[in-house]
Amino acid sequence: MNANGSWTLNVDAADLAGLAEGNAVVTASVSDKAGNASSADRNLLVDTLAPTVAINAVAGDDVINSTEHGQSHIISGTTTNAVTGDSITVTIGSNTYNTTVNADGSWSVGVPASVISGLQNGTATITATVTDKAGNSNSTDHQVVVNTTAPTLSISTLAGDDIINATEKGQSLTINGSSTGVAEGLTVTVSLNGKNYTAQVDSAGHWTLDVPAADVAKLGEANYTVSAQVTDAIGNATSATHDITVNTAAPQVIINIIGGDDILNADEVSEAQTISGRVVNAEEGQTVTVTLGGKEYTTTVNAGGTWSVSVPSDDLKALGDGGLNVTATVTNQAGNEGTGDREIAIDAGLPGLRINTVAGDDIINAIELGQPLVITGTSTGLAVGSVVTVTINGKDYVASVTADGSWSLGVSANEVAAFPAGNLVITANANDEGGNPAINVHNVTVDLAVVAISINTVAGDNILRAEEREQDLLLTGSTQNVEQGQTVTVNVGGKAHLATVDSDGNWAITVSPADLNGLKDGINNISVSVNNAAGNGASAAQEVRVDTVAPTINIDTVAGDNILNAVEAGQPLTISGTTVGAEAGQVVTVSLGVKNYSATVDADGRWTLDIPAENLASLPIGNIEVIASVSDKAGNGGTTSHHLLVDVTAPTMTIHTVAGDDVINATEHAQAQIISGTTIDAVAGDQVSVTIGSKNVPHRG
Repeated sequence: MNANGSWTLNVDAADLAGLAEGNAVVTASVSDKAGNASSADRNLLVDTLAPTVAINAVAGDDVINSTEHGQSHIISGTTTNAVTGDSITVTIGSNTYNTTVNADGSWSVGVPASVISGLQNGTATITATVTDKAGNSNSTDHQVVVNTTAPTLSISTLAGDDIINATEKGQSLTINGSSTGVAEGLTVTVSLNGKNYTAQVDSAGHWTLDVPAADVAKLGEANYTVSAQVTDAIGNATSATHDITVNTAAPQVIINIIGGDDILNADEVSEAQTISGRVVNAEEGQTVTVTLGGKEYTTTVNAGGTWSVSVPSDDLKALGDGGLNVTATVTNQAGNEGTGDREIAIDAGLPGLRINTVAGDDIINAIELGQPLVITGTSTGLAVGSVVTVTINGKDYVASVTADGSWSLGVSANEVAAFPAGNLVITANANDEGGNPAINVHNVTVDLAVVAISINTVAGDNILRAEEREQDLLLTGSTQNVEQGQTVTVNVGGKAHLATVDSDGNWAITVSPADLNGLKDGINNISVSVNNAAGNGASAAQEVRVDTVAPTINIDTVAGDNILNAVEAGQPLTISGTTVGAEAGQVVTVSLGVKNYSATVDADGRWTLDIPAENLASLPIGNIEVIASVSDKAGNGGTTSHHLLVDVTAPTMTIHTVAGDDVINATEHAQAQIISGTTIDAVAGDQVSVTIGSKNVPHRG
């Protein structure tokens, strides 16, 4: 005791270490020299338990992409063993931000865009420190990835030359390209003429899609920009554009008057004749093909659009008297073809022979190859009964000229069946009474190509799910030995749709949701058929299963009461449930906190899984959602959610002074007493048990 009545006592650390957490009473007593004693008490709170702090995912996924790099962000988190008003310090880079703990243990600070944009690509560390009112503190680090590198995207040349010509405008249009930095399966969105189309990136970074022929047909004569956009897995986006031209204007071909009057007399056929003309919308240097009497002559377009060929006298004389059709064909650089023709006559006193169109179109197809064939023709300057010798496939056949100058002969089915595939030359020869020869050559195509058609896998797996039935469905396939521009008939649910074969032999058609409604649940057949230009046909069918019923899933009560307390959080947690419409063996995915877990549907439709206790420690305090999802074998998905309250903080309590002075005197000893107090982190209805001596007195309050 000091002279002024004060006193000081140092207590060893070893003695303090023995104090239990909570309230402790310090009692001091003193006696004077006369032996009079006195004492005093003071309550002391022993608080050595440091709070803990956790940082929530930043920017939703702990990855800051190029868009988020230019934005402000909220850094938030949770605490345990902290109370309202406890201090939080957050450090990111060289910047520090201060805040306090909220009533539910959460906290948050705002970080301005200027600080976020200063973060370099790579890993950034965020540190949060919590300090309670007793001075106990704890820190945690949180790693965030900064990735602002955008992927790359390119669009390949379209239609071979970035020009859509008249033929291509009647077909589907393939648009493809490549990418880097984009994961397999991500979607590329392509825009053309105000309409969007989608494709998926493959393992090599390539992507491709077909614009339906109906959409291509809507393009006008103009320049168009094709744009493509893709976003990588972390949200960085990029785009590309590509210009194309639609040019469907066919060239015009004009053939000038031949021989001054389109009639070649004896003097004119005795010398070579020039066939000339001009073209419109065909470039200099493009090839012009002139056909006369089954023989072709070629030349090129001059600078002024003019052209000319010379037909030798021997070729003219061999044609003999009679009418002829001269054709001239040119293709411009856009790929559009134009043809002109002109009727002329030879009147030179020469015998003449003509062979009419064979088999209706000068094409013998596979069906016609097994049938008899009639060859007919006309003549001039030949007497009735004159013999016409026709040579086909190395064999001579004879016919006689009738009174009107016509002639005909038959070729047996067996002989037709021996015709080789490809170009077949038919030659007719005759002589007039003066011995002058007449010759005519006629070309026929024997097309025996085996036509084939196929349908690619529908909707990726030949199963049409509920969501797929509500969207446009792209049907594609391929053909063999079918020319570009031929029509494919596609039958879906009893309705016929028309597609066009493209330059690669492929076809595509988009079926609307309204037409897909014609498909019934279960197995359906989608059929296709096509004929080539020669008339050879093929058909195919594809089975498609329609499954539009989604499974349902349910989550049982979690932890017995949908509340996870401190004891339960220290043990493995079983989550279970039931499904309807999901087959045995299907995978159930359960999301809890930031982690996903898997279970398997059993034969009874039930599923169950255990979550390790160490994973429960990271769950945030408060209400959270347990999300479970399952898909049936058709891919139809069902999802449900279930609320779980995480409450692992034990409440604290104090007892008010009893009987006014914590002393029960003789009078009070015979009376009922009110025992009361306060709690922290307890809610109305929580159970309070009071023990007096050896007796428990339960009470709710």
